[in-house]
Amino acid sequence: MDYRNLALYDFDRALARAFWRKILSWIRRKSNRLLPFDEVREKLPMRGQRYLGMTQVPIDRIVGSMGRYHDFDRAFLPTHSKNRDRWVSIDVAHYGQVVLPPVELYKIGEIYFVKDGNHRISVARERGQLYVDAYVTEIDVPVPLSTDLTIDELELKRAYAAFLEQTRLDVLRPGADLESRLPGQYELLLEHIDVHRWYLGENSQREIPYSEAVTSWYDTVYTPVVEVFRQQGLVEELSRFKEVDLYLWVMKYQAYLREAYREEIAREEAAVDLLDEAAREEASRQFAEEHPRAPVKKLIQAFNQATWLDEIFLRQERAAFFRRTNLAELRPQAQISSSIPGQYERLLEHIRVHRWYLGIQRNQEVPYEEAVLSWYDNVYMPLVRIIRKEGILKDFPDRTETDLYMWIITRQWVLRQLDRKE
Repeated sequence: MDYRNLALYDFDRALARAFWRKILSWIRRKSNRLLPFDEVREKLPMRGQRYLGMTQVPIDRIVGSMGRYHDFDRAFLPTHSKNRDRWVSIDVAHYGQVVLPPVELYKIGEIYFVKDGNHRISVARERGQLYVDAYVTEIDVPVPLSTDLTIDELELKRAYAAFLEQTRLDVLRPGADLESRLPGQYELLLEHIDVHRWYLGENSQREIPYSEAVTSWYDTVYTPVVEVFRQQGLVEELSRFKEVDLYLWVMKYQAYLREAYREEIAREEAAVDLLDEAAREEASRQFAEEHPRAPVKKLIQAFNQATWLDEIFLRQERAAFFRRTNLAELRPQAQISSSIPGQYERLLEHIRVHRWYLGIQRNQEVPYEEAVLSWYDNVYMPLVRIIRKEGILKDFPDRTETDLYMWIITRQWVLRQLDRKE
């Protein structure tokens, strides 16, 4: 039998299929290129490598090459007629049932790169072979690589690897997945960790090791939010985005919301019963302007309907407030609780200002806990007693004493500023 003519026919068919795959990839705007090994290695830090010996490798996981990534497409179809002679000779060997030597591969993550044997892989795939014998060397990198990886995503992989190298989160919390599909997200995560570290230091009055800040942020800030995303089905509803992207978006929205509440409360004509609507409208507007890549309409709808999000952040803010002030021990009967995002931070500002005034009066530095007690006993509680005596809270059933305290204090400040201007 003339195996060569059969092999020539196979090659021409494979070459034609490669042409049409190229057209389809252009129409779909989806990469059809093999991954270049050197570029992947250049982008990602190598932690080490080990020889795995000979093993059977699924052919569909071989998606890259060391030096032949221009000669074949992602399905290892030949892209040039110059490959004909070598390709045909290997196909002829298959027809003749000649046993060919194993190929040589590098494994990175879940995917493989051809070191030697590109034409053998191409022929095997064209003949419908599912596995290939290969000598494999595994390279360890800090980020996962899957078969759908594209060249354009390498920069995101590089950024994620840098994030993991700095935080060591994959070591401190094995299994943690904070991979993002959007650029610039890891810088934001590092900022969140730095801010959390600062707050931890303020609360405990000591220098916090970076690794401690990383694990504390992951355990007490990031994970609780993401767990609720999963429970509420938000991850499935917005499945084309990663959990870390949803986390960053909701944190940003909450920041806009806190600022919107602050500005709304300070407005001269602000009404307590209309605070929520006005603040959410302003926060939604800012979020839409600043995040053009996000599915804004769906996210804002989810954020505004998800009262559980507010509850999470309010619990976190309240816990942070009591850790910082130690009021639970200093005044066990203290019932400070706000229904408005950002108010606990403003209470801490009140305490800082009160401490400063005490220091001016005494001409000496006042211990923080003493300032907390003085503020609670001489500023906060007297006003709360008036709120209780006048029964003001019954007119605002969705608010708390702390909310009304903040609103009254802010109104007093605004009115004083207006009086000065007049």
